[in-house]
Amino acid sequence: MTALVWENSTDYEVGNVDQDGLWKKVIGELFEDFLLYFAPDLHAQVDFSEKAEFLQQELFQQIIKDKKGRKITDQLVKVHLKDGEEKWVLVHVEVQSDNEPDFAKRMFQYFYRIFDKYDKEIIALAIMTSPHKSEFPTEFRYTYFGTKLNYAYNTYKIVDHSYEKLEQSDKLFSKMILAIKYMHDTREDVDKRYTFKMKLMGEVIKSKHYSWPEIKAVFYFIDYLLRLPEKLSEKLYDKMTTIMQKEGNGMVQFESEGWSPTMEAIFTRIHEKGEKEGIEKGLEQGIEQGIKKNKVEFVLGMIKEGIPIATITKIAGLDEVAIKKLIETK
Repeated sequence: MTALVWENSTDYEVGNVDQDGLWKKVIGELFEDFLLYFAPDLHAQVDFSEKAEFLQQELFQQIIKDKKGRKITDQLVKVHLKDGEEKWVLVHVEVQSDNEPDFAKRMFQYFYRIFDKYDKEIIALAIMTSPHKSEFPTEFRYTYFGTKLNYAYNTYKIVDHSYEKLEQSDKLFSKMILAIKYMHDTREDVDKRYTFKMKLMGEVIKSKHYSWPEIKAVFYFIDYLLRLPEKLSEKLYDKMTTIMQKEGNGMVQFESEGWSPTMEAIFTRIHEKGEKEGIEKGLEQGIEQGIKKNKVEFVLGMIKEGIPIATITKIAGLDEVAIKKLIETK
């Protein structure tokens, strides 16, 4: 069993972001990639040919009894290991403030409640998305008259990971981590946020490592996390449509629902452009056919008036053979 905890600030200048909802959605859709990024050792043991089963949320809510007032998203997932053994993976996502002196104690409380109820092996991973350097403890220690307890867990702090290394990574969740860093860095600068968002989405589209369902999930996360004013959103849609048409090889609109605003705008623009081009092509063909028809009638009219063929060839731009064949067909 794996407990994964996220810590983050919910103070945003642009848009009202339901970050816990975004994490719940992206973990559900990209669970394999989630484990690959944050728990690679566990990922290596899981047999992903067996579909992960997301269990009823009530099972976990019975454990976390102090969640009232907290923004919490939780997932309880049943997976199979490559040796055939069945395991449960507990994903706990929490979005809250930077400073919490009792964080390590709470991590331990989650651990013993889960362990006591399910008696499963637990890998605990605390992930802090705060932009600020912090001294969050990575273990909980208890000592009282000779009774001692030392509970340690894995920690991932986004602030400790550089833009350079994240941008070099092909792992899908590196794009989500970048989006979080961009969100914090552009809180008061929407123009900078627009630039970062377009760059990040463009890199995802241009990459040959991701499938369309993966791109769809990543775009949804990025789109709603990095909210933009309407004017900049429209500008982004136009730019991304151009990139999509140039780089989106094999692009398919495999389903009409569930796309983020940017993807919906891109597909709408491409669809409308295709319709416009079809109409224009149809008009061109109609005009061309009309000209041909009028030219034939014009030539036949001159023949009927007794105008010499040599003169007609000069006026109509046809050779004598073509004019004679036209006479024969009529």
